[in-house]
Amino acid sequence: MSRSPRIAAACSLVLALLAPDDAAAEPPTRAEAALLHDLEKIVESKANAGWKIDRYELEAMMPDALESLCNAPERTRLDALERQARTVESLGGPITEAYRKNGGKLSGLSELHAATRVHDLLAEALRRAPAECPFWITPSPTFRGLQTDAYRFTLNLETDGLFLLRRSEGTFLPGAGGSGRLLLGRGLSHHFTLLFGLEFGGWAIIEQNEAATNFPLEFIGALPFVVRHVRETWQYDLELAPVAFLTQSDLRPSVGGRVGVSIGVSTLRIRRIMPWAGLQLSAEYYPENDVRGTIVVIKGGGRVGFDWDF
Repeated sequence: MSRSPRIAAACSLVLALLAPDDAAAEPPTRAEAALLHDLEKIVESKANAGWKIDRYELEAMMPDALESLCNAPERTRLDALERQARTVESLGGPITEAYRKNGGKLSGLSELHAATRVHDLLAEALRRAPAECPFWITPSPTFRGLQTDAYRFTLNLETDGLFLLRRSEGTFLPGAGGSGRLLLGRGLSHHFTLLFGLEFGGWAIIEQNEAATNFPLEFIGALPFVVRHVRETWQYDLELAPVAFLTQSDLRPSVGGRVGVSIGVSTLRIRRIMPWAGLQLSAEYYPENDVRGTIVVIKGGGRVGFDWDF
């Protein structure tokens, strides 16, 4: 019986010594992950625009950083800072020491450099928060982030300007046009979003013969389904869609399918709207039917859009 208290005390001591390591291994809470994701995107957006002097860049990022940080609870802020410090250490930080060991070169240290900037931004925002967080922002333990679509519905408006090649009856014809679409999105996490909606578009085909050059119009309607992978400011889309094709001279549709990909870069949110721009490439196939023969359309061009966190 006399050994029981000593055994219990020894077990408690062992558990206390192991607790920090266990805590470090725990995944971040949803609010902590949201805060770190916001700060990572803020830093990457600033770096994409050109990073100059740390002090002034931190000052320029502070309004966006504080807007996210002030929405997160105090415990979340401290846990995020501790986790980011461990990330910097795991990547070989501090950056000044890694730079010296790397022979005075930043090559190969980009990940550590970015993580250090996120840590420094978070630390400075945390220092300023007590005096500078607006009184109307109430921290929430369910904070989902501001610079993300994660765990929310969004409306997405997109428009394309495109060039194309259309093949029918063994002949390729060039053309150009555009389309617009409205998609409803649901963020599954900070890295994946599903979107579905309506699209309408059209183009003019260039037809030449000995007598003249003609520009007949052709139209499509589609129901695109998009899987979007997001990495801070970059986004990558994989798209599948049933598509209906018709022409100016014959409004009876041919029904086919599309597969497409796109890559884009987004900015920070402005009044709940996140603009982005990128490039897209797609292929459409319409099998032969009673109206017209087999048609293949290869399209590529620019795409711009925004999502609205409504």
